[in-house]
Amino acid sequence: MESIEAEGLRPNPQPQDDEESPGTLGSTLEGLQTEDQRKVLDTIVQLRKCGLDGILSLPEIVVCGDQSAGKSSVLEALTEIPFPRNDNLCTRFATEISLRRELTESLTVRVIPDTDRSQEDQKRIKDFSESITDFEDLPLIMDAATKVMGIANDGDGSTQSNQTPASAFSKDTLSIEINGPNRPQLTLIDIPGLIQSATKGVSETDVAVVAEITDRYIKRPRTICLAVVSATNDAANQPILQRVRRFDPQGERTLGVITKPDQLPKGSGSEAKFLELARNEDVFFKLGWHVIRNRRFDEKDFSFEERNAAEEHFFRTSNFSVLPQEMVGIETLRTRLSQLLFEHVKAELPQLSEDLERALQIDRHELDLLGDMRSTPAACRVYLAKLSMECREICKAGLDGKYEHEYFKTDAEETFSLTNKSTIARLRAVVQYSNANFAEEVQKRGHKYSFSMAEDEPPEDANLDQNNASTSTSPKPLSKKESVAWVQKMLLRSRGTELIGNFNPNLIGELFWEQSQPWEQLASSHIEKVSQLCKRFLTNLLEQKAPKEIQGRIW
Repeated sequence: MESIEAEGLRPNPQPQDDEESPGTLGSTLEGLQTEDQRKVLDTIVQLRKCGLDGILSLPEIVVCGDQSAGKSSVLEALTEIPFPRNDNLCTRFATEISLRRELTESLTVRVIPDTDRSQEDQKRIKDFSESITDFEDLPLIMDAATKVMGIANDGDGSTQSNQTPASAFSKDTLSIEINGPNRPQLTLIDIPGLIQSATKGVSETDVAVVAEITDRYIKRPRTICLAVVSATNDAANQPILQRVRRFDPQGERTLGVITKPDQLPKGSGSEAKFLELARNEDVFFKLGWHVIRNRRFDEKDFSFEERNAAEEHFFRTSNFSVLPQEMVGIETLRTRLSQLLFEHVKAELPQLSEDLERALQIDRHELDLLGDMRSTPAACRVYLAKLSMECREICKAGLDGKYEHEYFKTDAEETFSLTNKSTIARLRAVVQYSNANFAEEVQKRGHKYSFSMAEDEPPEDANLDQNNASTSTSPKPLSKKESVAWVQKMLLRSRGTELIGNFNPNLIGELFWEQSQPWEQLASSHIEKVSQLCKRFLTNLLEQKAPKEIQGRIW
């Protein structure tokens, strides 16, 4: 990253050292955080620097909403970064603004490729990185980043890059990192607005891509969602509210933001409806609602000071003046958002610490599984021999029911269940348990017929048979008369050279063979169950003792 002198970020190089020009992000965002808040967020920043945001969900602020709801205008007013504006151009990719405290000033723009891209595309996109010294250069850099992503600026699908066909939206992320000694530790993300349906320049695939991007960010459990709704459209018709409810049903990490209140007819029912929404009396969020007035079309050239003055005048003279001052305007949103983020991070830190510790233990275990370096065939053979000997020792102990090895040391309080890995590890105990179940099953269903010696009474296990009528191995109940008829039938079928009044000695065997007919199915089922238990035992053992790339080659 190229370091830039502090005054380099200022559109006008003349301001004094203790002043900040409107486009520099200095004093404005500095007010987002107190010293205590910075100390807490420093922890999160250190985790991001270690790349842990790709492993764990870290606290961040995401500005989400429907297309043309005013999301980017809210983000621009909040950060006072002059994003390029175009009446016909919407946000076509996620923009991640990272404000970091560093000793030197710098501003770097890069593109983070979507992981679904090919390795070649990912490398090409990662190679894009630009450092700028003036916010006026930002539109040119963003235009270049758009082409790298393969996005058609005009939305007509024309190819903007000879490497990648252009599309209307991208799952890549534009990263703007602003460093400086007075910057707050903060991450803000603007994502494309939800689209109701496909249009001339937007395909059904694009609609799905935008929905996927939105879900990817707002479903993260540590994300604060700024759900932006426009007052020009009934809130019930704006799907962002239903979407955040899906991932945050209690509204614990969602702050609603109403934009364009100045476009409501004064005294109208629509205005009253949005006032009710702002008071948290319609769609309820625990974090509540906030109202923002952004620039109108005829105010597009307003400076940030002029924009804020117009907003203040509106909330002082309109019917929205009935709302508490802390619920309206960009200045109070900064203060409110600052406190929300601080409290959110404080509440999440204990669980975040546990998640980190758990991830650390997993990584340490995987490192241990890798073992010593194996750069030669001889070293590979030595490793496999050691692995084989250790697994053989554990397998033999498991088969013999001798559980002194460290592998079998588990919590004795854990429930004995064939779904628990700790249970499966004790293979002999599991097989004995299955044998007992098999014996009970044979006793209950190992006979083809169940007999009754009474003339009219059903066999004792007739109810069992009826309850399990759908089971192919359920005994068929026979009365005494039916039992005698079955034996007589078998007697006739088995006649040999014996004298009248005698019976073929093989008759007993024939009766037994037919009566024990269910044994084959029961035994086959039992063998299959034990086989699966053994497979699970070996799978679990290899998962515990070998890295993933070795597991797939061995088993």
